[in-house]
Amino acid sequence: MSASRLRFLGTGDSEAIDFWNTNLLLEAGARRLLIDCGYTIKYALRDAGLAIPDIDGILITHVHADHAYGLERFGIETRYRYGMRVRLYAEPDVLPALWHETLKGSMGHSSDGENRLEDFFDVVPIEDHAFTFAGHSLRTFPTPHTVGMATYGVEIDDRVIFTADSKPLPWLAQDRTARTILHDCSLQDANPVHATLGEIIAYYPPDVRRRMLAIHYGDALDAHRATIERELAGVAEQGASLPL
Repeated sequence: MSASRLRFLGTGDSEAIDFWNTNLLLEAGARRLLIDCGYTIKYALRDAGLAIPDIDGILITHVHADHAYGLERFGIETRYRYGMRVRLYAEPDVLPALWHETLKGSMGHSSDGENRLEDFFDVVPIEDHAFTFAGHSLRTFPTPHTVGMATYGVEIDDRVIFTADSKPLPWLAQDRTARTILHDCSLQDANPVHATLGEIIAYYPPDVRRRMLAIHYGDALDAHRATIERELAGVAEQGASLPL
């Protein structure tokens, strides 16, 4: 596993211009798993020296545009340009909305006629909140985000916790492991569906925050960087990576 790493392809929120969508890349030797696939994914892959054919699998945490809209481009290009199907992992309660409420409007019909999600991807519903990829263990967990929307974070090898989009998590405040935490961090004063920097500081004890990197932030990062670096472990920098 020494050759494996988790790369921060993008670290921005849905409004960010200076940063790509918060999408991660698990690299294990020659195998690559995207964790989320927002609408800026082709730019992010280009900056990483990669392209669509270099991706072996995609995990989708929920159906918001900055986490899932890149799938349209992935599905169209892999099917009609590259003649391949990428494996697509998602929780069973994410999949119906992913197709019927998110992708079907633009991908439901093509020159081949009527389509299904399975016509573009090798769809793998996640069983018992866990799956493996290239020798790495991934476990999903539900997060409080948008009311009525199935939303998940993911743990990788019991070493990294990625909240994806989430308000503060009660169980995480009690976590006393050594795991690195990549936490949704809105820089707004208040946000009904994302944890704000102020909430993170107030909610989590210092020993938890010392393992926490802010991610999914906005273009005002520089104005908040000093506070983040004082109160948290720091910032998940776009283009940086963590060894696994």
